[in-house]
Amino acid sequence: MNAFDVLVLGPMGPGRANLEDTLRRLGHEVVAAEVEVGRELVLGERYDVVVVDVRAGAVDWRALADADGPEWSALLLVADGSRELAELLRGRAPGGLMVLTGAESDGGYQVALSVCAALRRARAAQEVGQALA
Repeated sequence: MNAFDVLVLGPMGPGRANLEDTLRRLGHEVVAAEVEVGRELVLGERYDVVVVDVRAGAVDWRALADADGPEWSALLLVADGSRELAELLRGRAPGGLMVLTGAESDGGYQVALSVCAALRRARAAQEVGQALA
């Protein structure tokens, strides 16, 4: 099993805390922040995967798609089935966008994190190749 550096974005509360605990229990290094703070953290590109908990309806998630915001690399959305958010973020995560919905499981998280990390590595390799060309 690979361990990843994961940035979890979402409103502070029991949902995000549970998500953080689950990812830590699975062996990952986790940093968590509110969306507005997390957008700045993403710019450092030190995370293998950015996980956004979009299950809380009280947050305006459109802030993630702000034209002035960062280009997300590998983005995993944990959602209740939010097609609107996936549509809103389409094209903002050139490294890949996955949506995990429903009854999340340890195995589901592991697979989703692995796929997002692989997408991020592939994008980084592609950018290096283009820079050398």
